[in-house]
Amino acid sequence: MIKLLLPLALCALLSGCQQDCDGNVYVLAQNLAAGDSVPGKMTPQQLPAGFPRNQLSSDGSYAGRKAYCNVNAARSDYLDSVRAARVVPGKWSIWQTDAAWPDAVHPYRPADWRLKAPARLVKEMEQHGS
Repeated sequence: MIKLLLPLALCALLSGCQQDCDGNVYVLAQNLAAGDSVPGKMTPQQLPAGFPRNQLSSDGSYAGRKAYCNVNAARSDYLDSVRAARVVPGKWSIWQTDAAWPDAVHPYRPADWRLKAPARLVKEMEQHGS
């Protein structure tokens, strides 16, 4: 019985292990098109000049673009961010990337998964905002 509960407990601790993951990685993006890339995890030395400082961790690194294992999770996070005024106004899209869940992501914080490496936008799934 304990052996059966261990994977469930581990999943809960990692928070983000979701039952309805379809194997794809989705991201939120603004003003991008199919074929564009979104950044993955970068050390301070790898950051391009002019990278937005407000997106960096306390150690100066970039954790990678926030990643979602399904469209519903991305939509929910977008709507929560709108309500909390944490998003820049404008048109936002949920994109399917060429990355695969869970190999292409890493847990940054509880319930906060990030891309390990750059991913290419493949298919626009939804648009939100104006």
